[in-house]
Amino acid sequence: MWANSWKIHRPSVTVGSQPGAVGLSRSSGKVQLELLDLFIQWDWSTYLADYGQPTCKYLRVNPTTALVLLEKMRDTSRKNNVFAQFRKNERDKQKLIDTVAKQLRSLINSHHS
Repeated sequence: MWANSWKIHRPSVTVGSQPGAVGLSRSSGKVQLELLDLFIQWDWSTYLADYGQPTCKYLRVNPTTALVLLEKMRDTSRKNNVFAQFRKNERDKQKLIDTVAKQLRSLINSHHS
């Protein structure tokens, strides 16, 4: 009798042909996939060099969105790692994030001027 109440209901959600992407339009899903790919591969040199080109690998990634996410990542990392400043690899990671953030700000300013 109560056995049915223990069933877990997991609706199948799809975007176009992409299972698992919840509540996204097809183009929004592509933007998020490109953004995720950019952050996972840490492919900032390609993004910054190719930005604005019609054949850019990350054509749909808005630099302002990327900057916001990068800054959140940096702030979270700083808050969670109080002693990170004492570890060289953490300091190097923070410097790299700061450098990419500066380059993104410059890119945003140059395209909005």
